[in-house]
Amino acid sequence: MNKYNLVKLNTARNCLRYVIRAFSINEIYIPYYLCPAIRNSILKENCKIVFYHINKEFRPICEFPKDSFILYPNFFGICSHIVDELSLKYKNLIVDNAHSFYSEPKGIASFNSLRKFFPTVRDGAFLYTTKIIDEQFEIDENYYEKKNLSYREICENEERLDFEDIKYINPISENFIEDKEKRIEKINYWKNKLDSTNILNVQIKANDLPFCYPYLAKDVKTANELVKTLETEPFRYWHNLPEEFEEKIFYTNLVAISI
Repeated sequence: MNKYNLVKLNTARNCLRYVIRAFSINEIYIPYYLCPAIRNSILKENCKIVFYHINKEFRPICEFPKDSFILYPNFFGICSHIVDELSLKYKNLIVDNAHSFYSEPKGIASFNSLRKFFPTVRDGAFLYTTKIIDEQFEIDENYYEKKNLSYREICENEERLDFEDIKYINPISENFIEDKEKRIEKINYWKNKLDSTNILNVQIKANDLPFCYPYLAKDVKTANELVKTLETEPFRYWHNLPEEFEEKIFYTNLVAISI
């Protein structure tokens, strides 16, 4: 079993930059269906990107070169079973657990995001890595009070983070980690309510807790009808894909229900 070092940084994207430096990665495979901020962070490290496709089960549809470095996101926190498979097959797997804060580390490195899970947190990510670098960073001194962020504040914070270099976590952020029992209740509620018509096979391992409940509708009309019935605005992720990509269905037909 891999022995991991815990490095607490300011953002998930900067965790990946740290990993690129630690393992001297010159080329990395990443999915087309991915947050643009992750792509930008890789380019900041002058690392070459090779894109790969995934199918409707979020599974890579290609075989990777044996020694390649592969970033695989645990999409919506429901893909730990795929992470397990990939970690056994590829020795240089890197896992993006930004959507699954509590998932156990796998591969040569895994990272999560406090900001994604806890509404009062403005920064913070935990990196579990088998290799560390001899480099010191500043502490993120961004100050904030404990309160849920408005949509405007979330957007402003995202813009701020786009320009942040690698820093250590602000210790205040760790004080805002909340009990997960309410989140468990909410995910079970949506599973019981929608699993029977969800095209996705939502698999949740015992120690996992997804960021949201992802519902893949049979068509755009059904997805839009579900959105109208929800009390909160759901997420629609990463629309900037060509129309001919199969992954486009995740933007048009997938409703990510916040929990």
